[in-house]
Amino acid sequence: MDLGLKGKTALVIGASQGIGAEAARVLAGEGARVALASRSATPLETLAAELGGEAVVVVGDLTVRGDAERIVAEATARLGRLDILIISAGAAAGGLFFELDDEAWEEAFNLKFMGMVRVLRAAVPLMRDAGGGRVVVVVGNNGRQPNAAMLPGSAANAACLAVIKGLADTVARDGVTINALNPGPTRTGRWTRLIEAMARQANRPPAEIEAEQLERMPMGRIGDPGAMGRLAVILASDLADMVTGASLTADGGATKSIP
Repeated sequence: MDLGLKGKTALVIGASQGIGAEAARVLAGEGARVALASRSATPLETLAAELGGEAVVVVGDLTVRGDAERIVAEATARLGRLDILIISAGAAAGGLFFELDDEAWEEAFNLKFMGMVRVLRAAVPLMRDAGGGRVVVVVGNNGRQPNAAMLPGSAANAACLAVIKGLADTVARDGVTINALNPGPTRTGRWTRLIEAMARQANRPPAEIEAEQLERMPMGRIGDPGAMGRLAVILASDLADMVTGASLTADGGATKSIP
């Protein structure tokens, strides 16, 4: 299917790995000109070489004040304009509530929540002034269904969803759409690290831990980053031009609520 993205410009923040990298691949494959951003230069340069064409690399850290604004400004200057923004950055420490210190909570909110806020504050006015744009934030299903072992991330994700809905309503008449994509567990490096950590804590083989986790999933499997990347790009395309302020959960039925 032609998503109508040929000639569009897109900034993907968190493009060094996982869903962000996959979204960048889809965008480039659809003919968009892409700027890749994250804290790590080497994986971005590797991906840019793979994509070829006019892929742009911008290195920055959303937890550093001023970096979000610089990333947006540099990407926009090098691309000429900004039609699409995909934010796929941020992870949070897990653990039991009574064992988590202030730092775990502060880190979760500073990167995932405040990082998103800083980027939106820099990018949305540019889109509004240009007559429109598409924003997709990769959040997470635990923002709607909190996980007792991952409460800092759940709380940061819930806060992200609140801002996305409120801001989307504010700029809808300006032609800017803002939506959230909420993946469940997805087969990325983060999933592997989580399984390994749980295995160490239980002194059991990682394969056993993973099998138990998969058994709890209604579909018996977790998400694929390529599929999540495609969903993010569809939300960022004109095919979803009447979708804004929405929260699309893609977790294989793991969230136990009426949609």
